Amino acid sequence: MKSIFTLGAVATLSTLAAANTTDKAGSLLVFPSFDNTRATIHAITVTNTSADSTIGNVDVEFVYINEYDCQEFNRTRRLTPNDTLTVYTNLDNPNMTKGYVYVFAKSTTTGAAISHNHLAGASICVKSGEDPYEMAPVVFQAVGAQGTATDVDSDGLRDLNGVEYTKASDEILIPRFISASGDSRPELALINLTGGGDFTAIVDFLIYNDNEEVYSAQYSFRCYRRVALASINGAFTDSFLDSTNNATNEAWTLNGKNLEMGWYKMDGRIAFSSAASVSDPAILAAHFDKVGSWTAATLPYGMGEQANGDLVVLGIFPDNN
Repeated sequence: MKSIFTLGAVATLSTLAAANTTDKAGSLLVFPSFDNTRATIHAITVTNTSADSTIGNVDVEFVYINEYDCQEFNRTRRLTPNDTLTVYTNLDNPNMTKGYVYVFAKSTTTGAAISHNHLAGASICVKSGEDPYEMAPVVFQAVGAQGTATDVDSDGLRDLNGVEYTKASDEILIPRFISASGDSRPELALINLTGGGDFTAIVDFLIYNDNEEVYSAQYSFRCYRRVALASINGAFTDSFLDSTNNATNEAWTLNGKNLEMGWYKMDGRIAFSSAASVSDPAILAAHFDKVGSWTAATLPYGMGEQANGDLVVLGIFPDNN
């Protein structure tokens, strides 16, 4: 095992809340959140699961995306067969506070992005005064054969179009949220895959209580946001859901108080810049239930496919490939 930094601070994690994403390794891993704020340890692990001594060596590029403007910071490392690498994000990239990270496979000889569907990963976040939580990355497989270049159109982007890498989901479904109230502070991480930092994405929400009643909302953002659900719409709050025709026996109990629960789904409506617009843009998301001192991190389910996602377009025009 290759480790840039020692994880001694998180050696015992009996209260760990974990989440999974997929049973397949890939060539491109998207970690929906990194947090370099004070008194926080955020570690990312990437593992090369290939045992092939001939074609198993691979370079991996870590690309940190800043939450506000989608500007990036890059580092490349080499993984030998069965190798694993863990980094602390605040030491690996101390110049950014929050955002997301994607990691992709590259040729050890040319430096070009390649198909190497053997990458697996995990991340863990430890905040002072809070229980740690773990989250797996969203995994995209390369479409081409092992070792072949993935940048088919030579634009320097990772295209999630079914030609270079597998497509993003069209709709995003979060199977559970615990309503916002006092010590319950659910959050959502959103990544704009169509246009990046110069495009504003508008996302449609359908929010369901625990008795099949549905409410609608919209939220707009650029590049990346990790936002409290209560800031998106009041339908995520306990006071609102308690006023609906809800199932009274289905609740989460916190400090003797019952908190309403529900689920929601999202779909990109439009992404636009000062010069262009794209209908039905691709987005990625991750959900965080935060209750008291613990956090449960959840990757979504997906429905359908979306071919207009990229990592990462900069500028006022979208990538049309």
